[in-house]
Amino acid sequence: MGYTTREKRLVLAASCLAIFVNPLIGTMLNLALPSIGEELGASAHQQGWITSVYFIVSVMFLMPAARLADIYGKKRVFMIGASVAIVSLLLCAAAPNLVSLYILRGLSGISIACISSTSVSMISDVYELRERGAALGINTMCVYLGTSLGPTLGGFVTDTLTWRAIFLFIVPFMAGALVCMSRFGCNIRSTPDEPFALPSAVIYGIAIALTMFGLISLPEIYGFVMMAAGFVAIVLFICRERGVQRPIIDVNMFRNSRFSRSMLALFLNYAAVYCITFFLSLYLQSIGAMTATQAGIVLMAQPVVQVIVTPIAGRMSDRMTDLRILPTVGMIMSSVGILLLMGTGLEMSLPLIVIGQMFCGLGYGLFSAPNTYAVMSYVDKGEYNKASGLIATCRQVGTMTSMGVATCLISVYLGSTAQIAPGNYPLFVQAMSAALIISLAFCIVGAFFSWFRGKPSEQR
Repeated sequence: MGYTTREKRLVLAASCLAIFVNPLIGTMLNLALPSIGEELGASAHQQGWITSVYFIVSVMFLMPAARLADIYGKKRVFMIGASVAIVSLLLCAAAPNLVSLYILRGLSGISIACISSTSVSMISDVYELRERGAALGINTMCVYLGTSLGPTLGGFVTDTLTWRAIFLFIVPFMAGALVCMSRFGCNIRSTPDEPFALPSAVIYGIAIALTMFGLISLPEIYGFVMMAAGFVAIVLFICRERGVQRPIIDVNMFRNSRFSRSMLALFLNYAAVYCITFFLSLYLQSIGAMTATQAGIVLMAQPVVQVIVTPIAGRMSDRMTDLRILPTVGMIMSSVGILLLMGTGLEMSLPLIVIGQMFCGLGYGLFSAPNTYAVMSYVDKGEYNKASGLIATCRQVGTMTSMGVATCLISVYLGSTAQIAPGNYPLFVQAMSAALIISLAFCIVGAFFSWFRGKPSEQR
């Protein structure tokens, strides 16, 4: 069916507001982590868990949420997610201790799973192919706008008010998304008469939880045990999905090599870059002796470039026939940025940090919207919501892997209970350097898969 201009704008506005919130609060909290650690008595490793718990839970619920959206409607699942987000944000602002903050951030993860699994799909539903690239570019730009504003706003709010005010600051944006989506008249459903496979969803959630919690817990022995159990659960889940009529994840989609390689490149892109902001936030406020506000201003270099480049790259996707070029160039630019940041040590070089971030921002901007456009062009219209859920899942799993690498390396070099102090600055720099080497490897492999995904024989 055709959609009016008003309906298209309502979907895009709701999606942009909601998707803007996800990186905004994440980057704001990155600047507030030292303050949270001081008030709640959290070590550097425990501070990483504040971010990690959120991503783990979001990944656990992403694909089940996408399946529920197919059955009960994308608008309905989106609005449930936005409502849960508002409640969890208000409760996070009043969290009395670290454990309760973990739990409430997990609740926020459920909400973003509902939103992320439906946003790209609904945009693809209501926008025609000739205008879809531009719409996805605007949507992705809002992600990077949140990333751009987050560091400065997070530092300013933390310094002038308190880290708790960050959660209250986010509420109006999510409320705006809820209002916009409520005015969209269609509750798009792909398979309304099919049942929800609860056993598959439970196995999927257990598999993700064991694998991701195990990754974050490395190098402890129980971390390896949990990861091994998680991998076994993943194998069981895949075997089950192949044998059921209505799977949570249609594994047959990965038989399309263009689709599967694009998804792998997406995962590696986020696995490579996300932990950089986490490390730089701690680095600038410790070794750099900056306030949260000052560090936030420095960290704007990367997302500002992303905001500028992303909509341009999205519009270019509408006119390009070879969908490999922009994402692959983006991964190469990110590699250059990481190489520059590897020159950072105990003697801080601010120009090097800024230039390195700008290259990473250029890489992200060239990769994200064009790669999403490519993924959606490789599937049939009836598979849009499945593809949207998988895009969000790979993005979140990549981010979670990046944070898992970061927290693991901090544990290896500093220990799981150590605070970042002058006495262990050299160890912290070693941990950051090791993370950058791993990130560079992810980028190089991601560029390989991006280029060798193959040209599409037909774009839908």
